[in-house]
Amino acid sequence: MLKDDRFQGLFVPHVTPFTPSGELDLKSLERLARHLIACKGVAGLVSCARIGEGPVLRLEEKREVYKVAGDIAREANKIHIAAVTPQSTAEAIAVMRELEGLPVDAAMIFPPLLFAWGKVGGELRCRFFEEVAVASNLPIVLFQVPVASYAYDPETVCRIGRSEKVVAYKEASFNINLFTETMRQLEAERSEMAVLTGNDRFVAESYMLGARGALIGVANLATAKWGEIDRAGRAEDYREAMRIQRELGELKELVFSEPIVEAVARIKIILRHEGLIASAAVRRPQLGVTEEEEKRLVASYGRMLEKVSASERGDHGRGAL
Repeated sequence: MLKDDRFQGLFVPHVTPFTPSGELDLKSLERLARHLIACKGVAGLVSCARIGEGPVLRLEEKREVYKVAGDIAREANKIHIAAVTPQSTAEAIAVMRELEGLPVDAAMIFPPLLFAWGKVGGELRCRFFEEVAVASNLPIVLFQVPVASYAYDPETVCRIGRSEKVVAYKEASFNINLFTETMRQLEAERSEMAVLTGNDRFVAESYMLGARGALIGVANLATAKWGEIDRAGRAEDYREAMRIQRELGELKELVFSEPIVEAVARIKIILRHEGLIASAAVRRPQLGVTEEEEKRLVASYGRMLEKVSASERGDHGRGAL
């Protein structure tokens, strides 16, 4: 049993569209958010995460993004999670209290910088979440980022997850061994915290290990197909989940090729190509991609869609992909 069964399924951390001059493009944001939330299988949206360029957004800009995406999610009776990047306990509490007045259903908290400063024990990390949880009524999503120095060990994850306010855990370590051990320990203590995989390279396998959903940036693209993986995974139809994952393998490689920091730019290029956002602009220090890479990206994405379409028309059992 989950603490809150709303926090399972596919959550899409949407990109934040900008105008060519670098300002927020709220019209494109509304169009994209409506498109994503209407895709079958989407449980909710996540605003201002890494894919949403949260680290380079000003506070007042984040408020605007939270409002637009949150209103659209609420209209559809879906969940809206706000990603926040506080650097102190006091800042985290202040942000959480402000979010309570916005169309936000939970806050996904990025680890403060001090969590990576030398050898930081579980006590400091746990105390941070304990104090934030007591000071706010908003549910919390714990976030495991793919940076070893920040990583929560399984024991710390279990301890933080005991809080009634911590309803979900995005596991994005990209470390299958750490993921497996964490899931083993959570299961051993019968944790009621939902685990959402952020590991786009082993999404289907995550469900085999006990994940109850996914929170993945690549789901900005081919969203309905990622929704199919989620439904198959939660229904324990792992063979089908793996089949669809193989279909989307080329997409993952396209988006997350090196330098990975430009994954946002690649996603935006395809979304612009599909007419969902007006510009593929990203903010510095991101540089974007070259015109040559952009052409290859769009062409490869088109070929992938053709393969997926052919597979859907044919016999899955013959292994078209």
